[in-house]
Amino acid sequence: MSRMSRSKIKNFLLLKQIHTAVSQIKKGNLDKALETLDKAENSARKAKSTDGLYYILFTRGGILYTAAKYDDALETYEKALAAGDELLKSDPESIDYQHYMGTTLSNTGNLLKKKGENARAAESYSCAREIYTRLIVQDPKNVVFRSYAGENLNNYATLLIETGSFEEACRLLKEAIEIYEKLLEESPENPGYQAELSVALSNLGSCLIHQAPENSDAENNTTAKKNLEKALSMQENLLAQQPENEKMKEDLELTRKRLENL
Repeated sequence: MSRMSRSKIKNFLLLKQIHTAVSQIKKGNLDKALETLDKAENSARKAKSTDGLYYILFTRGGILYTAAKYDDALETYEKALAAGDELLKSDPESIDYQHYMGTTLSNTGNLLKKKGENARAAESYSCAREIYTRLIVQDPKNVVFRSYAGENLNNYATLLIETGSFEEACRLLKEAIEIYEKLLEESPENPGYQAELSVALSNLGSCLIHQAPENSDAENNTTAKKNLEKALSMQENLLAQQPENEKMKEDLELTRKRLENL
């Protein structure tokens, strides 16, 4: 995504500042990167480079999110959405610009969910889903669009489970699972696809359990157990390959608890 956005930026000074910020991010110098991005934002506004402004805001939002500065990250992503909206007005058919908006909306949904603003988070996830559905129709072989769509569905479904919308959550998770199963057919060794599929399977198991309280639906519980067991096996294999991966440890522990409570 960063490659697509930077390729459209023509201003040399702005490009130099952005490249410097990216280099600082790679070295872990996030404070320096934020300072450089502030300068780059001023350059982008002076140059009236909306592409550059979008990329800068999106990158800054990611840094702030990583630093757990969630309010600042949300404010920055909302500015990025405004820039992305301007880009789409200038070229509404642009696949790149639609991708920008889909990504930013999904990330904004994550932040709103974290803040407990569930209605706004659901709206952001839903808009992102609509965008990626259109993009996949336009370019059904595009693995980036499909992967982003699957991740957004996973996050959206998690919110729906937490707010009690189990039927809709299960439906979205089945969509996500279908996406990642197809991606894995094409790239069976891809650990990212494996991780996302395992999360979707675990979440679907949990969702089905909530749909069948007090074992009122034996078929749902049987399906839930199969999904959870498959997720557990995948996560154990992934953790064996990446023993220091804290996110994988958390996912595995959650799946185990769900199985124990079944």
